[in-house]
Amino acid sequence: MYEPDYDTDMQLEDGPLDQLYERGWLLDAEDREEYRPGGYHPVHIGDSLGTAGRFRVMHKLGRGGCATVWLCRDQAPETESKSRYVAVKIIMADESRDTSSELWLANRGGLDFGEAGGECIAVPREHFWLDGPNGRHLCLVLSVLGPRVSALWFTFKDPARVSRDIALQLTRGLHFLHKNGICHGDFRPSNILLRLTGFDNLSEQELTDLLGEATKEPLVTISGESPAPSGPEYLVESLNLDLLPARFISDQISIIDFGESYDMHSPLADLGITASFRSPELLFDNTIGVGCDLWALACTIYEVRTNSPLFENFMDDDDEVIMQMVPMLGKLPEPWWSSWKARGRWYDESATPLINPETGRPYMLTDTLEELLSEGDNSSSLPSGDNNVKGKRNKAGGFVVGIEESRVLGGLLRGILKYDLGERMSVEAVLQHAWFKEWVR
Repeated sequence: MYEPDYDTDMQLEDGPLDQLYERGWLLDAEDREEYRPGGYHPVHIGDSLGTAGRFRVMHKLGRGGCATVWLCRDQAPETESKSRYVAVKIIMADESRDTSSELWLANRGGLDFGEAGGECIAVPREHFWLDGPNGRHLCLVLSVLGPRVSALWFTFKDPARVSRDIALQLTRGLHFLHKNGICHGDFRPSNILLRLTGFDNLSEQELTDLLGEATKEPLVTISGESPAPSGPEYLVESLNLDLLPARFISDQISIIDFGESYDMHSPLADLGITASFRSPELLFDNTIGVGCDLWALACTIYEVRTNSPLFENFMDDDDEVIMQMVPMLGKLPEPWWSSWKARGRWYDESATPLINPETGRPYMLTDTLEELLSEGDNSSSLPSGDNNVKGKRNKAGGFVVGIEESRVLGGLLRGILKYDLGERMSVEAVLQHAWFKEWVR
């Protein structure tokens, strides 16, 4: 719902960038150049959205490559005894269509979200259309959710236990989707949010006191003219829900952002998931299917359990991710190995890591999966405090998993992280694994 943020610069037909607005200073704001016909809908705090102005904008929850998301007060009289606050996701005009993946999921017949795992799926409660200066926008009304799942490490007194339980929840959620013939397509920790508790009990004043006033930055045009009608008077910085007091954060999760979801029998032509979660068949052959979700599940379980990524990647670079697979999972099978042009930067033809002559060490980490999980630096810990957890760090910077647990969890992850699609564990098989049965309580 709130991620990712892609580069959406546009060009005129004759070549040069058509820059409309001055650069700004807000750290967490949408691409201002997309306030143009076909782009974002301009929103101000206090605006009313929907039929009869039902949803009043109070704050900004986030933004993504094709949408902004707003915290709104639901003013319909019949909702007084239900949810007071909702999230309204306003999709870019050019991306708004009746065939939206998120609408497709919500309207798909035969889905019983009361089944096991179904409660972990965040689908729109309803939707409406909004005609604005930049076009016609699809608006999705969703539950207000809390921070990303990584916040568990700074929220709960026993985060290791909670991380294992959340790994079970997210696996059950993916199982629910696969059982119903649906692939998520963008399964990763940033699309898994902790739910809120007690949030609807707050008055508007209490909510404002809790969240603070919105941080605004004027939207300034290159021409010096008003940004209206295509642009708002100001941009709003997204809320940092990681700062919510722990009493409002639940240990239950919701899986969000179904913009890449599809019927598993009718795969998409391409997936927008970031390189760190892309399976090798997706990286090399653009083969899209259930196996992509499974690979991403393994990466997600690892990150949820350790609070560090399985595959580090700062520039969304496919080669950087592939480079890390080899010491962990073995030499790539043919024809992938021979077709990987960048292999000579790190390996010889037998997949032996090359040594950096300046350091006398390999150019990359050569740890096994189990070593990444369990080996730590005894001197590294988090600051102490009521809502923090002290713990040894693993070599990737996340939290160490005990030796016994790392053997079992490592076995589970290896069962999923298979180069051969036919050998990759299904979600149903994952749920039956000893790690869930012995370590999740």
